[in-house]
Amino acid sequence: MSSKIRTLSFFNNKGGVGKTTLSTNVAHDFAERGYRVLYVDCDPQCNATQLMLTEDQTAQIYAPDRDPDSALRRSLANTVYGLFIPLLEGEPEIEKNIHTVRSERFKVDVLAGHPSLSKIEDVMSNAWQSAHGRETAAFRRVHWAGQLATAMEDQNRYDIILFDVGPSLGPFNRTVLLGCDAFVTPTATDLFSFHAFDNLSRWFENWVAEYSEMQEANIAAWRQYSNSFAEKSRTLRLHGHEGRQLNYLGYTTLEYMKKKAGGGEQLVGAFERFRDRFPEEAQRIASSLGQKEDEFLLGHIPHMHSMPATAQDVHSPIAGLVGKDGVRGTQLNQRDGYVDKIKNVAETVHKRLMS
Repeated sequence: MSSKIRTLSFFNNKGGVGKTTLSTNVAHDFAERGYRVLYVDCDPQCNATQLMLTEDQTAQIYAPDRDPDSALRRSLANTVYGLFIPLLEGEPEIEKNIHTVRSERFKVDVLAGHPSLSKIEDVMSNAWQSAHGRETAAFRRVHWAGQLATAMEDQNRYDIILFDVGPSLGPFNRTVLLGCDAFVTPTATDLFSFHAFDNLSRWFENWVAEYSEMQEANIAAWRQYSNSFAEKSRTLRLHGHEGRQLNYLGYTTLEYMKKKAGGGEQLVGAFERFRDRFPEEAQRIASSLGQKEDEFLLGHIPHMHSMPATAQDVHSPIAGLVGKDGVRGTQLNQRDGYVDKIKNVAETVHKRLMS
């Protein structure tokens, strides 16, 4: 594969829309295509970490011992939190010697999450505000995700980095997007998901304008005082430089289906009423990023009932579930149906990300 790394996040401000299930299974699909994948769990709830890593693996990272302080330091250093330790000490650059764990069934490397990651929100909030004041060290801190991608590209370790984030529009999630080439918004087609999606589209319009002003001010300061702008901008993967832009790939919908006579499927009416209201909001997100009108629906993901719970119990992608995992009889047919829907979404994401 090419040494040029691609970065992708799964981002929404509403929980309960199947984001972690979709992102981890798309990661597995990319691995099946032969890509070297790093999955970064930036959600303090650590659901993806629990899904992808075994109990033995998580115990080695998080298990307490006789010295609680030592155990905490171990878990912080061996998770995504470890990236930020230099930033907490006032440095502008992350820790680049990262500790990843292999998920054998997903075939990807995982940079595990940590519940203490919520504390980084304050760090990024302060850095975001300081960067508005042309404090270039703070500007470099908010581009930590770009620093990570550049480090992995320079080390030729991965082809793709996928970021999973919590349901928030806070400063930390903004900084994840700054390091990404593209993002996907998993959602559902109920009333509250629609309002959340509308809120997201309005937020993007404001955020893009705010960031553009911040970037312009800091670049001006760099050019005035520093001869190393080209290298600094490269390591941060700045949008608007070297042809790099943040692209909106589209959205998925999590929907309940019911059987019709004859074996077909039909959307539950309460969800069908809202699904036609999403394309306009998706276009608003794309327009705020300077993208032209397009079809942004990536696909419909059916509600998989108990199957994601089964997958988490055995730390497997949906496609990898077999009889010994407790999936038998008609469940195998259900699995195949779910896998087809996920693969269709993954195929579209792949085409748009790698184009």
